[in-house]
Amino acid sequence: MKKTIAALFAGLTVAAFGGINDLLVMFSTPGPDKYADGTQVLDNECYALVYTKGDVQETVLTFPGAKDGKCPPVLFSIDEADVANYQGGTWGVYLLDTRDFAKDPSGKTLSGVDEAGQPKVVNVKASVEDGIASSGGFNSASAQVGVAAGAYDLTDVPQPKVTGIKIVGANVVVTVANTRPFVGYTLQSGSDVSNFAVPADTASVSGDAAKEINLVTPKKDGAQFFKVSTIK
Repeated sequence: MKKTIAALFAGLTVAAFGGINDLLVMFSTPGPDKYADGTQVLDNECYALVYTKGDVQETVLTFPGAKDGKCPPVLFSIDEADVANYQGGTWGVYLLDTRDFAKDPSGKTLSGVDEAGQPKVVNVKASVEDGIASSGGFNSASAQVGVAAGAYDLTDVPQPKVTGIKIVGANVVVTVANTRPFVGYTLQSGSDVSNFAVPADTASVSGDAAKEINLVTPKKDGAQFFKVSTIK
């Protein structure tokens, strides 16, 4: 099965990449692309061409080529002989978080890819461009804006659990369990239970699967209600 990626698409013509019915997806991002914890993506992070049909997704091609917080122009190519295997669904380009926190809790080490060119660890992924037709031909899927922290699908990430709230000096400290290191968490505050917003002076904190984290925000006059949220 012929599946190829042409990276760094400078100065090359589409015709150079094979059959007229090949599926070709040209992609890039302007940056800065962020992880779900708000930090900039590492060099050599992965962007992937993903096929979706119903509730099933298949990562078909992976480009481990992030540079300076963005994806340089890359051409994903599916040979025309293989396009027929992908009918009735759509294609999308995703940014993957492949950091290996088990190896490096600081989040500065990528898992790398296996012999098939697929990442060994995928924490979460963010859809950058979706809904590309499954038929052959050339498609431009370059993003207009960088990938934000709030773009990631956190469906399979556990809900954080508040385990304690206390006043420490001029601040409110909320203790939270059940978090993950690849996600950033913050506090939303409101004067009632229907209107919440993240205070401008409230910092976010990366999660920790092994222990509780503390979220801190200044105490305001009057009643305050809080809820934990992921950063956007």
